[in-house]
Amino acid sequence: MSKRRDCAGARNLTHSRVVMRRLFLLVGLVAALFAGGCAQLDRTGTANLADYRRVFVEQRLNDNLGIHRALVAELRQLGYAAESGPSTMMPDDTELILTYDARETWDFRPYLIELQAAVRPAQDYNRILVTSRYFRPGVTKKSPEQMVHELLKSLFAPATAKTKPARGRAG
Repeated sequence: MSKRRDCAGARNLTHSRVVMRRLFLLVGLVAALFAGGCAQLDRTGTANLADYRRVFVEQRLNDNLGIHRALVAELRQLGYAAESGPSTMMPDDTELILTYDARETWDFRPYLIELQAAVRPAQDYNRILVTSRYFRPGVTKKSPEQMVHELLKSLFAPATAKTKPARGRAG
């Protein structure tokens, strides 16, 4: 009889190990899905911005995270002369205007979930040369500086055949 108990115990132990392995695999898979998030970066427009040097970042009044400062710092890293402020403070020699919208959310602390930007010629504010949108929901958050870096890398990259034409008037 003890032999039978040993076999039954061994079977139960093996079954428990299989169940635990499957449970750990399932938990790991779910954690990987949430940790990765689904970052999305889109660029629209075919304008080549390499010929321009002076960029003005139009500061939003609802910018609680100081995105305008990160945009200016990153533009300077890319070799552009950049300043920010309200549109009334734009220097006369500005060539491009960068407008942006930052959407933040709160999960025990505020963080950036979406960043959209449009580049316009200083002479014609209603004309948009290039737009870009960086959307990153999920449990893992990127810093605003990292999101600004990705967005501006997309915006000020040379135009390729893969980019979508800009909406509105052609430039």
